Amino acid sequence: MGTSVQDPKEQQLQELDEEVEALKRKLEEATGSFGDALDEVSRRTEVDGSLQRRLLEIGRRLKELQPTIEALNFDVEQTAEMYSAILDVDRAVHGEESDLDRFEEILLGVERVRQVVRDALDEFIGGRRPDRRELVQRITDHLPGISQQELAELAGVTPRTLRRWATSGGSPSDRLLLVAKLVQILHHAWSPKGVHAWFGRPRPRLEGRRPLELLDDPGAERVLLAEARGSRNQYAT
Repeated sequence: MGTSVQDPKEQQLQELDEEVEALKRKLEEATGSFGDALDEVSRRTEVDGSLQRRLLEIGRRLKELQPTIEALNFDVEQTAEMYSAILDVDRAVHGEESDLDRFEEILLGVERVRQVVRDALDEFIGGRRPDRRELVQRITDHLPGISQQELAELAGVTPRTLRRWATSGGSPSDRLLLVAKLVQILHHAWSPKGVHAWFGRPRPRLEGRRPLELLDDPGAERVLLAEARGSRNQYAT
């Protein structure tokens, strides 16, 4: 029986996720139970030196992840969020040692980086330009109960063309690739009917337009992805 070969980018994302998760565990170990740690630091100043050295090490290792983040080519919003979080951690690590709020800022900053990486893993659809047959299958799997006509409307083709794409390989259209990305993001928090309905609802951040109207606009991809992530995070449990 053959084994599937993992996409290199997906593997890099998983390795980055493991690194950030390890940093989070080290931070939690360094401070112990978070509430207890704050109380301990406030009562025993001799703890500060050892704890500060460990915090500096965590901040340094987080900053060293920036070349990896850059190489993975996250989108603009994701990159900005991670760099902002890393900067916040660095400021908190080098802040006043008597400022107990900085422990929470460090923990939240590391968690923000971890969340972006986890989101990227959740959104991963296989390579830079996956096969259209694979994308149609993925969309269909994520949206059971949605009719062929409705799926074809999302893809911007006729049902007949969609059926052909489902059985023959080839390079996907930009629209199909974008729809696959959006469905991949949304299906983690919405029902299939909810995901399909998302495309047809006017969105305030899209100036009242429906995502369906913008799927053929290359300039709208970034805002559509950001809107989908925001929708997922709003309704995820």
